[in-house]
Amino acid sequence: MNISIVSQDKRYIELNKILSAKGFNSKICQIENVGTPNVLILSVRRELSDSELKELLSKIPKTTLVLSGYESKIKEYFDGRVVDYSSGESFLEKNAYLTAEATVSVLHSLLERSIKSLKIFVCGYGRIGKHLCRIFSSLGAKMYVYARREEVRAQIEKDGYISKPLEYSSNCDLVLNTVPSIIYTKKMIDKLPTNTCIVELASKPGGFEDTSRVYSASGLPGKIFPKSSAEIIFDTIEKLFP
Repeated sequence: MNISIVSQDKRYIELNKILSAKGFNSKICQIENVGTPNVLILSVRRELSDSELKELLSKIPKTTLVLSGYESKIKEYFDGRVVDYSSGESFLEKNAYLTAEATVSVLHSLLERSIKSLKIFVCGYGRIGKHLCRIFSSLGAKMYVYARREEVRAQIEKDGYISKPLEYSSNCDLVLNTVPSIIYTKKMIDKLPTNTCIVELASKPGGFEDTSRVYSASGLPGKIFPKSSAEIIFDTIEKLFP
């Protein structure tokens, strides 16, 4: 089986190593030398412009299986089989854990202090938010969490954390956002103390109207744990191979 990977992301370089070790004819390539693969693998995040994507997809056979993280966009240019391998529950859950664990590494470097006794405000209580709360509370941090829905707020309290409105974040040392939509206006951000660290973990557009004070930490699994991320991708896509 011929597999072409079009990505410069570190985790896909590691994925290529795994595939090659498993006996697949796999290569990292550019658009111009994609060849005629049985499987084309693209990153879960968008690396190619519309024109580049259109050019790439025009070069491959219609029988090629295209694996990516943005199925609807690819289907605009390709009539063959396309699978979004990043949408499965197992992949999402494992990737969420890696994101949370990688955040610890980033914050140790960013804050230059221990996590213990910090007051941390987490925006959103989805997969990533839950793992953040578990990991940081185990390190001795006090966790406060914002959620819009009443049933989620009840679950936060049941899980042993403290549910608070967004405004409470002004009382915390650190704000971690996992919500991929604007929830903090510039006015709200201006009310946060200057020594409050603000970190964006969500994908675009993120949660902050004004990002001048925000440390962007999106896409952490591929940056901090490329080998572990590659293993998760392989375990997911191997089941999809023809």
